[in-house]
Amino acid sequence: MNNAIPMALRPAARAAHQWNTVTSAFARRYCNTPPSCFKLASSSPVISAIQSRSSARPIRSFSTTPRIAAKVDDSSLTHQDIIPPQQGLPQRKRTVQIGHLPGGRVPDGEIRSIFGGRVSGHEGNSVLRILHHRRTSGSLADYGVDNLGDKYHVNRKQAIKALDWLRNKFPIDEARAAEAWAEKEANRIAYELWLADPENDSKYKDPARVYREQQKKEAEEREQEAEQQERSQYGILRTGKSQFEIAIQEKRRQRLEEITKKAEEKEARAIEEEKMLATGEWVRTPGGTQLMKPGQDTYVDVFGREQVSRRKEMMEMYQKKANTEFKDPEDMLSKTTLAQRLYPMTAFVFVVCLLSFGFGHWYEPPADEYRLWPDLSPSTATLAGILISNAFVCIAWRWTPFWPIMTRYFMHVPGYPRAVQSVLNVFSHVQYEHLFGNMMMLALVGPVAHDLVDRGVFMGTYVSAGAVGTLVSLYWANIGKGNITAHSVGASAAIWGISALYCLLTDQESIKIPFVKDMEVGFYPKMLLAAFVVWEILMARRKGPSTMDHASHFGGLATGVGVAGYLHATGFHQRRAANLQEEAGVEAKTVDVGKLVKEEAKEVKDAVAKAVKKE
Repeated sequence: MNNAIPMALRPAARAAHQWNTVTSAFARRYCNTPPSCFKLASSSPVISAIQSRSSARPIRSFSTTPRIAAKVDDSSLTHQDIIPPQQGLPQRKRTVQIGHLPGGRVPDGEIRSIFGGRVSGHEGNSVLRILHHRRTSGSLADYGVDNLGDKYHVNRKQAIKALDWLRNKFPIDEARAAEAWAEKEANRIAYELWLADPENDSKYKDPARVYREQQKKEAEEREQEAEQQERSQYGILRTGKSQFEIAIQEKRRQRLEEITKKAEEKEARAIEEEKMLATGEWVRTPGGTQLMKPGQDTYVDVFGREQVSRRKEMMEMYQKKANTEFKDPEDMLSKTTLAQRLYPMTAFVFVVCLLSFGFGHWYEPPADEYRLWPDLSPSTATLAGILISNAFVCIAWRWTPFWPIMTRYFMHVPGYPRAVQSVLNVFSHVQYEHLFGNMMMLALVGPVAHDLVDRGVFMGTYVSAGAVGTLVSLYWANIGKGNITAHSVGASAAIWGISALYCLLTDQESIKIPFVKDMEVGFYPKMLLAAFVVWEILMARRKGPSTMDHASHFGGLATGVGVAGYLHATGFHQRRAANLQEEAGVEAKTVDVGKLVKEEAKEVKDAVAKAVKKE
């Protein structure tokens, strides 16, 4: 029991006197140990005394205190010693468990060579086990070779011979063991003296000790009251405490028990914190209320308590989950074959295009009572839905627990693709600037294109153009000269498809400049589309690093051109209805962007005002 009590609670003079007494007692005793053992031992006063006497005197009993031996058998051997009273302490008996010899049971022939013919193999093995236990525990310096018990028929000379046999057979550092035994005994005696000292009242201030003693006292009082009630019963009347008083005592007991439990938990936490601080991996917070790792931040919550911020740790954890397990591009490509990378997304995009064609061909606008936003025009409602979806996904990128899901399904990686990425990455934007630029372009071309072809063709072209653009990017990275590890997100391919569809289908020839009265400029949509294509080719051929996925842009453009060609071949111009500008009295050949924006803003404002009025 090393450092059994705090130094502040020990009676210094009495403990120091007891330590000197124990040390002197051990210094007067010795053990016969090989010289190699003493070279390994420390140079304490106890060991110095043992070393100085070990070569000059034979081994003998180190204590005149009578000892007794417990019942011995080969399976479980115990040893009981009567501990002498120390300065008024009561006499008590201590039992220790003794294990087997390192080499197992000693043969009977070897026992006879050690002890002679009078000692049986069972008795000899028991004596060897007791002596070896004293050597390993360090108690040989206190117990010696005597006090083995009369039942073993072993005299002192035989015990010394058995000890020499053990030292030759199983050499150990007896000096070091004796030193540890001395320290342990000194601490035990000092602790018992501290408990027995009537002048020391510090031990009575321990909340746990006070609570246990109080509970024991109250239990005895309850037993006495119960006996008294049994003796003093007259009819239905009883003497003693009432049920109300008993209930109050029970509540008080529960409260004290809870206080004691909290005190013990607080003490256990303090000990655990000291161990964590000793490792060097933890430091205290500026307020000293908690522990944190170096580099962590702290904040004060709404209740004024100091808290450790784990934002950085959580971000690192989710970022690690979001990262792939590949070390390099070669490792990534080794996990899949070229067919495994191309065929699943190809089949998925083909199905998406078929579904988009069916949606555009058979879609019928719902009645106003079934619409989610009946006060908005179909074009405004469609664009609002696309904008809200993109904004929601962009915000999801800011929440770190979503990172593993977002990188797995909302980001296209040509080296390790997933089929669903071809559609979901069209609605995904990591940066706000990217989202704002794409949605601004969609807000300019989207309303006129939607009014031109209606919602079915518009949404079918938007989704299929984005999916085909992702597929073209996949083929270019795996078969062409694209970057196999680059990731791509955004609605650029879908917007290019809508722009190509509008430029090839519209008959408008002029654009009215917003905020300028009666000013128009020529508008040649097919030439504008050709200019866009040439500009995209020049940007793709430019040397140097680029953050634009030109392959997906060309895929979106090709999809828009294909849809426009199909509509021209099926007589689209003869079947389309009047658009929003015609209903507003604007010439069909003029694109009035300002009027379109004003009409959409007015619709949204009226819808919001109507919703607020209903509430």
